[in-house]
Amino acid sequence: MSAQGGAGMDADTPLDRLLRRIQAESDFPALSESVGAINRITASDRESVNQLSNTILKDFALTSKLLKLANAAFYSRAGGGTISTVSRAVVILGFDAVRSIALSLILFDNLQNRAQAQQLKEEFLKVLYAALLARELAEKAGVDDGEEAFIGAMLHHLGRMLALFYFPAEMTAARERMATRGITEALAASEVLGASPEQLGIAVARNWGFPERLVQSMKGLPPGRVRKGANEVDRLRIVAGLASALCDGMAQARDGEHATVVVRLVERFRDSVPVTVEQIGTVMSVTFGELSRFAQAVSLDLGRSAFAVQAAQWAGLPPPEEAAGGGISPDAAAPRDALDAAVLHAAAPAPHAADASPSRTPEAVQARLAAGLQDVGNSLVDDSMPLNDILRMILETMYTGMGFEHVILCIRDGSRNAMRGRFGFGEEAQALARAFDFPLAGTPDVFLVALQNNADILISDIDSPNIAPRIPAWFRRQVPARTFVLFPVLVKGKPVGLIYADRSKAGDIVIAETELSLLKSLRNQAVLAIRQSL
Repeated sequence: MSAQGGAGMDADTPLDRLLRRIQAESDFPALSESVGAINRITASDRESVNQLSNTILKDFALTSKLLKLANAAFYSRAGGGTISTVSRAVVILGFDAVRSIALSLILFDNLQNRAQAQQLKEEFLKVLYAALLARELAEKAGVDDGEEAFIGAMLHHLGRMLALFYFPAEMTAARERMATRGITEALAASEVLGASPEQLGIAVARNWGFPERLVQSMKGLPPGRVRKGANEVDRLRIVAGLASALCDGMAQARDGEHATVVVRLVERFRDSVPVTVEQIGTVMSVTFGELSRFAQAVSLDLGRSAFAVQAAQWAGLPPPEEAAGGGISPDAAAPRDALDAAVLHAAAPAPHAADASPSRTPEAVQARLAAGLQDVGNSLVDDSMPLNDILRMILETMYTGMGFEHVILCIRDGSRNAMRGRFGFGEEAQALARAFDFPLAGTPDVFLVALQNNADILISDIDSPNIAPRIPAWFRRQVPARTFVLFPVLVKGKPVGLIYADRSKAGDIVIAETELSLLKSLRNQAVLAIRQSL
């Protein structure tokens, strides 16, 4: 593996010597083969799915972790099952998404088993978070392929990770130079190693078979304002640079400085990635949830990560809790995904709330729901019954039967491709309904997940660490509830409405099997009523 790529036979640069040292390490050939095998597979035909699946299946640990992450990323329909094969993961998530997951897992598994393991984990978390941020920011940067943005950002600091892993003594010396001379790490590392981490990363990435446009995007950005990219390579480089700069800021900024850092970055990238400070905050919140799911899949304790604690603070989220015993065991880890675990299944009974009043016995609740269901059924037979009246009957039945504090109906506004609250029951219901006005495209928060996947979802506590990143900012600002349930209304596979019901105290909504079945039937009658009106 030569860095010269066609230079003279006698060329022997410091970078060549570094590459030879890395190649001589016992674990590097296996790492190179794993990454190279993934990169050699293209998404050009159906056969590539089999190739990718078989490549991943050769590594049992990689397969297990990838399926955990695939299930965390995929929100199945209620009762629709989970992803249990790599082939299905490719079909459901897409070829490029599975390849991104596999590459990130390969790098994590291979670049950690050294004395400096904690420092490497910190660096990997920073790199992974940058990749997740880049994927979310790709569209704003004019990058067509979000997964390519993910990989580009993940590679942006590959050289630094390799240097920390294979040359720990030299990197320690570089940090000492930084402290004594006040120079950048890149300059200090270049002086000690004879080549910069960026040069090292680019040479290795090229050897591993990454496309040249990704290799070129690994180059750092010049100081000052970043102009709009002239081509796809420029745009990949820019979005990777912004995401990496955000993560570097999280790792280096002092307490209370994060707002200033974000404002400066938004201004610096104003021409190339037009985003607001608020949009950056939303992206950080959502992607931190993705970071948490990855950590669960690889048994990584975010509570012990200084970077993760800082990242959560920047995202406006509670700090991750430290796992007892120094780590998260696979068996003790949280469900594969907080929202997926919150999907309501008719075959999953739940106990009743302990504080139920005599009038709220299971028998009384079921009787009220069944009676309302019968009333709605009778009304559907009457062609003269206005649609809104039938929908109100459905909401009222849910409201009185279950004892919710609010029940709100949202209807799709086709002209804006948004969901808007129409009416509901409960104190100040109309004012609350007006708070529900959100787009049907964008970052997949809990509301979009329910609608896009036709999934009935119960959120027991909006502040639960695994749930908080998926609760949109507009909801926190305007709705006082801590627990709620969502029943999407789809006609011909397209979302046309959403039934929302809540209570103010976390954990206060508990739905038993029979009640869930009746609630689903009421929602299905709303579907029928809307279909009949079309």
